[in-house]
Amino acid sequence: MATLNPADIINAGEHVFIKMPSDNVKCIVLKAGSSVSLGKFGTFKANDIIGHAWGNSYEIYDRDSKTRVYHPEGISEVEETANNNREIVDDPTSQKLTLDDIKALKSEGLKGELTGEEIVNKLKESHATFDKKTAYSQAKYLQKKGKKFHKVFTPIKPTTYSVNEYFYVKNPSKIRDIRMDTLSQLLSYSNVHSGCKLLVVDDTQGMIVSALAERMGGKGTILGLYDGDNPHYDIVKYMNFDQETLDTIKVLSWLRIHRPADEKTPDEMQDVTQLTGKDLEGYHRRLKAYNIVEESRKVLFEGNFDALIVASQYQPESILEKLLPYVAGSRPVIVYHGTKEALLETSTWMRRSPDLLAPQITESWLRKSQVLPGRTHPEMSTWGTGGSLLTATKVIDQPVQAALTKRERLAMEKKNAEAKKLKRAREEAESAGSSPAPSLAAAAAAATETAATDVATMGEEEEITTTTTATITTDGDDEGRSVKRAKQE
Repeated sequence: MATLNPADIINAGEHVFIKMPSDNVKCIVLKAGSSVSLGKFGTFKANDIIGHAWGNSYEIYDRDSKTRVYHPEGISEVEETANNNREIVDDPTSQKLTLDDIKALKSEGLKGELTGEEIVNKLKESHATFDKKTAYSQAKYLQKKGKKFHKVFTPIKPTTYSVNEYFYVKNPSKIRDIRMDTLSQLLSYSNVHSGCKLLVVDDTQGMIVSALAERMGGKGTILGLYDGDNPHYDIVKYMNFDQETLDTIKVLSWLRIHRPADEKTPDEMQDVTQLTGKDLEGYHRRLKAYNIVEESRKVLFEGNFDALIVASQYQPESILEKLLPYVAGSRPVIVYHGTKEALLETSTWMRRSPDLLAPQITESWLRKSQVLPGRTHPEMSTWGTGGSLLTATKVIDQPVQAALTKRERLAMEKKNAEAKKLKRAREEAESAGSSPAPSLAAAAAAATETAATDVATMGEEEEITTTTTATITTDGDDEGRSVKRAKQE
């Protein structure tokens, strides 16, 4: 049997998302030997899923809350029947079981005496009009009851998609309403890849930083600038990153970008040789924190970042003015905001800036669809906005020679012609050697005079060329006539 990668199995101490039959998702920290309660769906033991692969669904059965791998039935096509819902009256009398009977079934289900499938079958058998429903109505009824009584759960591995979907449904304001489709576009525009160097201002509780770190795979550098004394990257802990990936994330407070004039190093503040016990431990903690800040400053001041990503509550222009000098040329600049209107002023500022090229605002639209054989259609309810992106490209910081006018071009051609004449005269003088020849100075003077004459008559080049061509043609004709006359003789 092949050995599974540790990242592909469920480990103790990790964050796990539990999807319940009602489609609700619960986030837990899996602890060995503990029991996890799912409310009305029962309780399971953490050890029953620790060490197993991700992607399996489990069913809770028996009174001891045992679990087993659940294999759902495949999706089949619904067969049409002659039934219709025209004569069906939706009222409580259709269900023969009373409210007390249904509560008793729920109680037996919680005790493990009945499975969810058995409860759903009892409800179906006691329904007076179930056989009169259409095939689609019957399938919908069974699905609805199954979400209430089936005791099946699925552990979901934390990824950028699952974490973003969880927080977007539960608390969208925590991640500043950034939806998965907008986040995926941000990753595409930023050209994030393994080994790149990114400058990020992330006020989405670390949602963007987590997505970047996952895409880079532990190779490269992410420098996150934050407001306040501590970074607010709470979502990073849900991703179960290894230490190699966490080491790629470096943080720096806006307040500590530039070192205050009166700031002292830990060694300057106290004599380490005189410290013992807790004082020595405190010194090492301060020294470690100081070195982290210094390393982050060094990364920032080195510049040459491959992308600048801003998702902040503050005015983006004020951030871009400070950070654009650290971005390398021909690199993307991306600004995210929850509303498109907030980016209009920033877009105008970008168009006036000589450092940015082709700013563009985009807003994606996403709608879920039900995909079933014969029943595929968009869902009736959908989300609101998922945020907007403003993208641009940093111009290469290198002076470019402006286009020359005609007069300047002719002057440059004249200068180049003089230089070539001088060079040719110098080479001829050197090659002459001991043979009688004018001096080098005389040759250079003659070449200069010739070059000046050539440049002065530059405007007459076309006329001279035409005359020369005509002369050559005439000479050729005379030569042809002379040859013909000689043959006749």
